[in-house]
Amino acid sequence: MSTHKEALSPTQNRLLAGLPSEERKALHPYMEQVSLSHGQVIILPDEPIPFVYFPLNSLLSLVTVMEDGSMVEAGSIEREGMAGLPILLDAGTTPMQTLTQIPGQAVRVKAQIIKEAFDRGGALQKILYRYIHATIVLGSQSAACNRLHQIEARLCRWLLMSSDGLGSEELALTQDFLAAMLGVRRAGVSEAASQLMSKGLIRYQRGHIQIVDRKRLETAACECYRVVKAEYERLFG
Repeated sequence: MSTHKEALSPTQNRLLAGLPSEERKALHPYMEQVSLSHGQVIILPDEPIPFVYFPLNSLLSLVTVMEDGSMVEAGSIEREGMAGLPILLDAGTTPMQTLTQIPGQAVRVKAQIIKEAFDRGGALQKILYRYIHATIVLGSQSAACNRLHQIEARLCRWLLMSSDGLGSEELALTQDFLAAMLGVRRAGVSEAASQLMSKGLIRYQRGHIQIVDRKRLETAACECYRVVKAEYERLFG
């Protein structure tokens, strides 16, 4: 992890952007902009959480790791969110792992600083309460989605949510990583991606996916994408 030379505005994160300027200025001295690399673990299972992270143009994944090493994504964290929610709930640790799915930059703040600001109330507390609710909705919807929907529709949902979170139609993702995030075999992801390519919805080459026809991709996605997106818009406008 390194501090990035070209600083992005903290307001590229939707939660930080929603703060009144005075609250944001109070936090500013404690903000450190860092570069996160692909696959970098920023929160370890059952370990104290020293920092919270607000993605700016990176994408993080909350994953459940099983005893045999297999993993499945329980949720993603983009510029609309924050990694490290357990510290707000006096949990301190979590059995889940958070890693960098798409590299980029994030603002990190010592967990104690965010917890103290949260406990004081104000706009930060209200915004993070709404985000906690949104995270519960996403986790519940993802559980239902993984159980009930076909791989192709789930892949469409995942690509659209990642695109929204990054603000880009181009995603640096390998099929191996997609398979891990969706909790399926690589062959299943390869087949689903090939179907989307043949329909002209995406392009895929050497670990890069480009959304070609967003409107039709949204039509092909399962209902979960629309449910989660609508809830985020309701909560954060």
